[in-house]
Amino acid sequence: MWEVRGGQDVASTGKVNQIVYIVKMTPLKPDRRGNAARIRAAARVLFLERGYGGTSMDAVASAAPVSKRTLYQYYPGKAELFSAVVAEVWGRFTSAPPLTEPADADPRTLLRSYVDRLITHWDQPDVIAFLRLLIAEAPRFPELAPAYHQAGKQHLNSGLAAYFAELQRAGHLRGAGDPALAAAQFLGAVKEPLFWPRVLGGTLAFPVETVVEAALDAVLAPSART
Repeated sequence: MWEVRGGQDVASTGKVNQIVYIVKMTPLKPDRRGNAARIRAAARVLFLERGYGGTSMDAVASAAPVSKRTLYQYYPGKAELFSAVVAEVWGRFTSAPPLTEPADADPRTLLRSYVDRLITHWDQPDVIAFLRLLIAEAPRFPELAPAYHQAGKQHLNSGLAAYFAELQRAGHLRGAGDPALAAAQFLGAVKEPLFWPRVLGGTLAFPVETVVEAALDAVLAPSART
């Protein structure tokens, strides 16, 4: 099977040229030797050490170590490899039990636990490092932002939005607006004071518990138990 793919090539002049290339899609053999995991581990180190632009597929193959043919069998391009690494990093959080509990479960307790897990995830050095990498290199490589979103944040956002829809149906959510928007606002109320200082190397201006309780008060209706 053949697949036509599109991409961009940055010439030595700095000019971005559109390119079209054809990749022969071959079925992958079972990864008995752990090739894919070694490739992702090597790529994660190289991306963080050299940046996205400074990391070549040849360097990843050498560091894994695997043949270039094996590398391209698993990941036909650097963008696909970056997405796989991001998915693995975010998978530590998204693989945890989702927000699906009995209907009589306390929303505040559930969401407190959810935020605790999220903060633990943020405290992992490579989570922050990959976001810094994205911010630094996205202007040169616009494919990075959608890859980061689809491989990582999208699962976080959609899972929380689905739970907020359940809260709204149970009468536990403030207002009758879009529950997905309410979920995004809840995340924003938590991330602004607790996440971005970590990214920028600053210190927290407010205690974690104060931030979380204020965010819960903003989205949960009085009917939600305390």
